[in-house]
Amino acid sequence: MKQNRWYIQPNSDMMGLRKILLSIVLVAMSISVAEAKRAQKVEKCDSITIFGRVLCEGEPLAGVPVSDGVHIVKTDSLGRYAIASHKFQNTVFVITPSGYEPECRKRILPNFWHRLEKKRVEAEQHDFHLVKRDQRNHRIIFVSGPAFQNSNEDLMQFKKRSIPAVRNILKDTPDSTAVYSVVMGDISNNSLWYSRDFDVGDAVSLMATMRYPTMIYTVMGDADHDGAVPGTGLTDYKSERHYVYTCGPKYYSMNIGDVHYIVLDNSVFRNEPGKGRYPAEIVGRRNYDRFVTADQLDWLRRDLKLVEDKEKPVVVLLHNTVFSATGKHRIVKRFTKPEDVDSLTNCFAGYKNVHFFTSSTWARRLSYTKELPHIVEHSLASVSGNRWALGNMGYESISTTGVPGGFEVFDAKGCELSWHYISDRNSDKPFRVYDMASVGHYYRETLEVQNLLREYPKTFINYGAKDMAKYVYINWWGFEEGAKLEVFEDNRPLRVRQIYQADPQYVVTSPAITLKNNRSKHRFSRNNCAHMFRVQRSSHESVIRVRATDPFGRIHEEQFVGTKKFAPMAK
Repeated sequence: MKQNRWYIQPNSDMMGLRKILLSIVLVAMSISVAEAKRAQKVEKCDSITIFGRVLCEGEPLAGVPVSDGVHIVKTDSLGRYAIASHKFQNTVFVITPSGYEPECRKRILPNFWHRLEKKRVEAEQHDFHLVKRDQRNHRIIFVSGPAFQNSNEDLMQFKKRSIPAVRNILKDTPDSTAVYSVVMGDISNNSLWYSRDFDVGDAVSLMATMRYPTMIYTVMGDADHDGAVPGTGLTDYKSERHYVYTCGPKYYSMNIGDVHYIVLDNSVFRNEPGKGRYPAEIVGRRNYDRFVTADQLDWLRRDLKLVEDKEKPVVVLLHNTVFSATGKHRIVKRFTKPEDVDSLTNCFAGYKNVHFFTSSTWARRLSYTKELPHIVEHSLASVSGNRWALGNMGYESISTTGVPGGFEVFDAKGCELSWHYISDRNSDKPFRVYDMASVGHYYRETLEVQNLLREYPKTFINYGAKDMAKYVYINWWGFEEGAKLEVFEDNRPLRVRQIYQADPQYVVTSPAITLKNNRSKHRFSRNNCAHMFRVQRSSHESVIRVRATDPFGRIHEEQFVGTKKFAPMAK
């Protein structure tokens, strides 16, 4: 008889011990599943409303956490779980244990969740099927800011340039290493869902049709909310439904190897009325607040109780930036209300190795702060460069800070973590070198650049000025704590200075071309980047050698003699 009992391990705040005991008694009396469901319905479903099993190759898995977004329970020795749920989050999901991965749905999406379809008071069964996988060594490919909108030939660019780059990353990955991808929000552009008949579901389907080569986990971004939902008290909840029904829960967790991964949603959609040139279906200005809601924080605290070893790496994936750091490593809180940053980071008190990954700025940056020495924030560059626009015009796709479109690659060998950036041209070189004498010549001889400088003299630096010719600029997006940049002239080391200026290639391929192709007045930003460096050379005939060493010992070098040609990198 003992073998037939349900074993439930609820959290302390699970709803009503009396209700749980009722479900235990029902099963202990050997009532069949159908009879139990009928009995629960008679009792107005005040008891178990979600139940099922977790299996691997038909065999039950014990001790596996399952959650409805509020409660977290564990399976018994027969792989069974049961939750007394109000189903408010509309999904149930398994927190996959280390050494297992979900089966795939739609070719690319991990099938770790189920949509709840019955009434809140009715019980429903959902089983999970996992697959064994050696994950001691694993690799995560971060896809940041795809922002598909069926324009600028974005889908074709992704198919012809980005997917082959991912396949090359896989070729360079040992067979013993498990590989997964994470799309870091803004899979689509909600302002164009209706006018272009292309929403988040279409974006995911297209990635599957293009045969993206790995399983893809997703993070919800602000542009993944439905702009047709008017601003009310439930705007955020209602506007996320299409994303949830397509991609799954907006917050969840999983264990991969020795790393615990947590996905959270920190875009709270408001969509208040306002002016804007959007299609008639978009009923608000698509505004949102940046913070993690209280219900997510409650769930997060329960989830972290599953991580007993506080030395274990914890990786948290969110769309919007949480914090950045000043030059003196002082924290700059980036949520709508600074105190909401504290509400989130306080949950990780006592954990020694926490990494936040965010993607809303589309600028590659690592932030280390004195206030939070146990948390590092990785801000990710965009796969689309600047919304695919430059690639569509025949130029290299780069972001506003000059970082080429590409992927952040995160490696875990047990608890040993490392990361590096790979462009969609399959290069992991973390810098671009500018001979400013050549840059200056291009600035002086190119009409659209001259027009830009004349129209916006206070916004853009005139790199065509003759006193700029003595410098070599290095846009080093691999700049982070523990990395090193060295520049030599005829094997003599030069003094390297950090400067805050715009990337020359971005200026001539985005603002200059935009001004050329549009008659209307634009508002351009300086887009000064924090990873720009320069040296002063003594001769234009000398040999310049640039060497960058990352914190993990990888070395990249570039050398040129005399002058280095500058021109927008046409495809």
